[in-house]
Amino acid sequence: MITWQDIQQCYQRTLRELQALVPTDKWQTQPQLIQLTQHKTKYGMADIKGVVYINQAFIGSEADGLLDVTIRHELAHLCVGIDQGHNAHFKSCARLFKANFGQHLKTQTQAINEAIGFKYKLFARLENQQEILFKTVHRKHAKYLNYKPKFFSYLTIKGQKVLSFRYE
Repeated sequence: MITWQDIQQCYQRTLRELQALVPTDKWQTQPQLIQLTQHKTKYGMADIKGVVYINQAFIGSEADGLLDVTIRHELAHLCVGIDQGHNAHFKSCARLFKANFGQHLKTQTQAINEAIGFKYKLFARLENQQEILFKTVHRKHAKYLNYKPKFFSYLTIKGQKVLSFRYE
């Protein structure tokens, strides 16, 4: 089970590894410290002062892979600058830093989402009539409530056209 000490050690170990790739004097924002947050929708955040925040939902979990990727993701924000958002420059840095939120973390993501306590589950109905859990959220979003697939404009999941969404 992850402890606060584990989070701090992961942060320090990861920071040393990433500094070898890109020296911190080349970063837009110098990393300062790591703190916990109780944010309702994010695994982690970074701010312009160089503070990385990690959701306290990690404590007591077994989501060590997701923790590592989250720290790498937030440090990539510091490296390129918080104002860059998730643009191409950020994505390039995130790849370099191995901040890959992939399917390999699906079980850990589900566990942390449950610990955070999202209010709604969003399901997608696919063209093969399969319905899958798309994500968990705190609020209903018009993008999904009003989703209407068009001939050349539609979302796909695993190569299947999304026909509709529903919240539960």
